[in-house]
Amino acid sequence: MAKSKAVAKSAPKQENALAAKKSASPYQLDPAQVERAAKGLIAHMKKHAQEKEDKADKKNLAADEDDAAEQDQAIFLTVTTKQHVHDTSRLKPTKLPLPHPIIASDVRICIFTKDPQRAYKDLIYESSDFPAELRTKVARVIGVDKLKKKWKSFETKRQLLAEYDIFMVDDRVTKIVAEALGKTFYSTKSKRPIPIKLVAGAYVDKSKKDDKKKQDNVVGTPTGVAKEIESALSATYVSMSASTNTSIKVGKLSMTAQQLKENVEAVVEKLVEKHIEHKWRNVRGLYIKGPTTKALPIWSAEEMWVDEEKVLNEAPTRAITEGSSKGEKRKKWEEWEEEMLDDEDLEEKRQRRKAKKSKKDPEQTKSRSISKDKRNKLKQEALSSVQTPLIAG
Repeated sequence: MAKSKAVAKSAPKQENALAAKKSASPYQLDPAQVERAAKGLIAHMKKHAQEKEDKADKKNLAADEDDAAEQDQAIFLTVTTKQHVHDTSRLKPTKLPLPHPIIASDVRICIFTKDPQRAYKDLIYESSDFPAELRTKVARVIGVDKLKKKWKSFETKRQLLAEYDIFMVDDRVTKIVAEALGKTFYSTKSKRPIPIKLVAGAYVDKSKKDDKKKQDNVVGTPTGVAKEIESALSATYVSMSASTNTSIKVGKLSMTAQQLKENVEAVVEKLVEKHIEHKWRNVRGLYIKGPTTKALPIWSAEEMWVDEEKVLNEAPTRAITEGSSKGEKRKKWEEWEEEMLDDEDLEEKRQRRKAKKSKKDPEQTKSRSISKDKRNKLKQEALSSVQTPLIAG
């Protein structure tokens, strides 16, 4: 009896396990494939770096000390999708936590804060609760008003950009800071300010709408703000744009293949499930690569399309509607039709079009290219040049 009860109790667990297995997504990363690609990529990049160093005529001692971070090359995850990602480029990049941080420990951080900036300076530099090790990394705190007054010109913004390694911004003033910094900071994604919550640790009662101004002026606790900064330093960021190709920094050359594999798996899980429409059904391929290397595949989709019902066996026939843009519609339709043709059929179509144009009367073509007013003027000049014969009365 005891044995039968044990079997009965284990039966529901087995059924739940089978149900979970059936509901699991068939689209999964193969850890072995990711690790093989990581090992191959790291070995290739190190070999190439060694060959480059051996070919150098003279060893640059200053470069070994000052450009160590530059020698530790970045490794990227490239995600290609079947359909365009509809998430447009935003001022707030998507945060993807990493098990192994890729940002160096000796970085210089600049933080843009909501006014008054003195409150945040005291929180970071004066409070004993703020970690001393992290305090050494925060090199500067700049308020919005000071940013607008002191860094107006293009040259001063360029100097600010080059002076610090990482920039962070209070998420309450992200838009204001973006307008103040302009294209100098936001034309590329390399040093775009990372949004953080500087109210972290403080209690905010959102139920009281009348106290909105008080809520905007809330300053977080030293412990809460420190955790926000540390969390930002241990993550990677991606700004999703309306395209089929997205590149994300997931590692560096100094990492082991195991560390790179774990970072790739963590990023893929968060990115596909939360930030790509149709999730795995919309992913065409996943690759890892260095700054100048070829992409190594770690996952490839078997289906070429998200929805097979939308794939047509032949070009549809559409009637061109009347309107002012009739010529533009016809031109676009012909361009699309040419893309669908083979090389031989395309060449044959072009030859027919060329032969058709050559049959046209040159004089007629010339007359059509002249405006109506000019044609009437030429006609009047021709008539006036002919002498009218005298008629005998």
